Amino acid sequence: MSNFRGAVIVIPTYNEVTSLRETVLALQTACDPTKVLRLWLVFPAHASQACRDEAARLAAQHFTIPIVAQLEVMDGHLAHEAQYIAAQQSDASHCLIWTADQDAPAALAAQMIEQAAQHPAAVVKLSRFLPGGSLPASKRGFINWRDATFRKLVVVLYRSKQTDPHFGLTLFPIAPFLRFDLRETFMAFTMEYVLCFERMGAQFIELPLHQQDRPEGKSNLKIKHKLRYFVPLLRLRVCRKQKIFKKGETHD
Repeated sequence: MSNFRGAVIVIPTYNEVTSLRETVLALQTACDPTKVLRLWLVFPAHASQACRDEAARLAAQHFTIPIVAQLEVMDGHLAHEAQYIAAQQSDASHCLIWTADQDAPAALAAQMIEQAAQHPAAVVKLSRFLPGGSLPASKRGFINWRDATFRKLVVVLYRSKQTDPHFGLTLFPIAPFLRFDLRETFMAFTMEYVLCFERMGAQFIELPLHQQDRPEGKSNLKIKHKLRYFVPLLRLRVCRKQKIFKKGETHD
């Protein structure tokens, strides 16, 4: 059984400025500093200069929860980037992948961390499809229909018991995460590792999310990136359980 020793909140950012600042301030207010050890802002080399400058300003300020701002070091391979960051958290047992877009309230991050403290071996996720949750009202009907349809497809093909398996805001124990053989280079890795956790029999705790409109910036996910979500879905559905881990690793 895992023990909860604190969480790091990883916030990928790309072109957010005001939203990044508001996200950090909200998390500082909502989260328990005895349970959140640091906020880790990570951005690619092609992030906007305004975003990079804001991340640097935030990291230079004194907050109750310390802030680290770091340039990606894995050349755009987001799965390996997440594992690289998680491996540096020697004092933390859990990692929360969060958003700089303000489309999820910081109070939910605090609730997720409380759940992890009570159930340290579990994976805690937000779901837009639980009662009380919803997709953003501003998105065109086709986009929301597409997301709802893909969610049903994942549930059927993978026999998943989750209600929103491809949504990326997830809190997980670091130790098993580091053992996964993650192959997706872009955002599809957020579903890849969640399916790996499900394959190894992890408990899932889902909290409803009423997803808000983004006040700043747009998604940088192109259609080709979204199609990549099918790759880990199909691969992990047919591969043997031990194949989800790096060579020589197991979930024990």
